[in-house]
Amino acid sequence: MGTLTETDRTRVSTTAAESFVNDFYTSLNGSRGQIASFYVPSNDPSTGRVLPHISFNGEQLQDANVLQDRFQKQMPWTHFEPQSVNVHVLNPSVNPIDSSKVSKRELEQNMSFTVQVSGYVRLVERRDGPMRGFSDNFVLVPNQEEVGGRGTGKQGEGRKWLIQSQNLRFVV
Repeated sequence: MGTLTETDRTRVSTTAAESFVNDFYTSLNGSRGQIASFYVPSNDPSTGRVLPHISFNGEQLQDANVLQDRFQKQMPWTHFEPQSVNVHVLNPSVNPIDSSKVSKRELEQNMSFTVQVSGYVRLVERRDGPMRGFSDNFVLVPNQEEVGGRGTGKQGEGRKWLIQSQNLRFVV
């Protein structure tokens, strides 16, 4: 039924990355109560595979709620300005499916990709403070569950892509 060309993969990953970057950094800047909704649900550590993997300036955080809490209670006012976004398809088929039996849309929602973002962040000082550099790397996976990010639902609402892994660094 459906096949994806390299052009299709590039289109899907680019569109998703641009939308994700806009939404994610808008939340960091002013809607901090939504931060955890960008991440895959936390896994049980007893399985040996703890997700999401979040590294915040070299510190491993337990889960997305810890990051959200840190931004809400400990971080000063911030303003992120992403300047550069680079995206690559990491896995063109996250879950094994028979491409001859599914639609092109289903194939498009079965990819994972890596997104590298760099730019500037202003901490504490709202208008006149110096801009400091930041670098952020993500692995985004399709939101296939009706949890974390509110699911995609029947109307296609909610987050289509969730963070599986993140490495955020403030550059001094």
